[in-house]
Amino acid sequence: MVPVARRMLFTDRRRALLGVAGVAIALVMALTLDGIFAGTTRQVSRYIDTSPADVFVSQEGVRTIHMAISVVPAAAADEISTLPGVDWAEPILFSSDALRVPGGRRPSYVIGYQPGGRGGPQILTEGRSPGSGEIVVDDSAATALGIVLGDEVEVLGRTWLVSGLTSGMTSIVNTSVYVTFDDLAAALGSQGAASYILIGTEGDPDTVADRIEAAIPGVESQTRPRFSAEERSVVREMSTDLLSIMSFAALLVGLAVIGLVLYATVLSRLRDIGVMKALGLGRSGVTRLVLIQGLWTVTIAFVLAVAATFGIGAVVAAIAPDIDVVVETASLLRAGAGSVLVAAIGVIIPLIKVWRVDPATVFRSPS
Repeated sequence: MVPVARRMLFTDRRRALLGVAGVAIALVMALTLDGIFAGTTRQVSRYIDTSPADVFVSQEGVRTIHMAISVVPAAAADEISTLPGVDWAEPILFSSDALRVPGGRRPSYVIGYQPGGRGGPQILTEGRSPGSGEIVVDDSAATALGIVLGDEVEVLGRTWLVSGLTSGMTSIVNTSVYVTFDDLAAALGSQGAASYILIGTEGDPDTVADRIEAAIPGVESQTRPRFSAEERSVVREMSTDLLSIMSFAALLVGLAVIGLVLYATVLSRLRDIGVMKALGLGRSGVTRLVLIQGLWTVTIAFVLAVAATFGIGAVVAAIAPDIDVVVETASLLRAGAGSVLVAAIGVIIPLIKVWRVDPATVFRSPS
């Protein structure tokens, strides 16, 4: 039955290819928008994901960076560093503002770290780490705003001199900039306090996180994966609603297109199916024939769509580094399961008409 179904499907190659192309285009649209949505949420948590810290300590009840205010004693880092399993502890300051130049502005995370510490940019593509009155910005944001080394920019109501450029810290939502801990403390009027404490561990991060909460009152201690997941969750809920709606709408439209394409494909083969019925193929055989053809169409289209989506992601990354297309396993499973389900519905509905096809009609001459 499988060879018969496949050969019947590709008897008219032009029609078969058009059907596969229609389904593939619908899936590409859904997967690409879902990939942009996933990429955006990942980019916003990039600082956490690329940090060498295994554990992040914040004020009790604060579980994210985005849209949060955390205040912990900077001296707590010294106390934490004495706990078993802790390799190092470093305080950072954090604030949200905008990176401003005469030509434009960009929403920004402002991170204050100790010179030479681990809380700063993990790579420098140009220049050097910031000194007093200096700032490091992301190269993508710098290109968009026309910023070069030595330029003056405005953040938090004061002017900074650009000393260096980092990379990978800009998304379509915001960017990140880095200054010294003391400079940010002065700008915020926050002496003796930190926003978060970064912890490097020598043992199990979960055990160390629990040990910190037990030893230091009034703090929240989370491992990097947990902290990152919380950050992506709140950003997904608060900052990317439009992308989420667009992604879901694209999936629905794509599934609708798949259903219509397969519906039309089945109806276009009524004469072929009539011939098979005339040769003795029963209702169950006809059903298997149609379902297998639908499965072949969706499978080929799905493989082509995944390959095309990865290709689009590579092109987008080269043209617009701020946009990251991430094809997640969950997205593939969701699109694949939805495609198979809609394909089944799309071919089952016209099966009612197929079952009623009179085999004798295929031998009648057209009037």
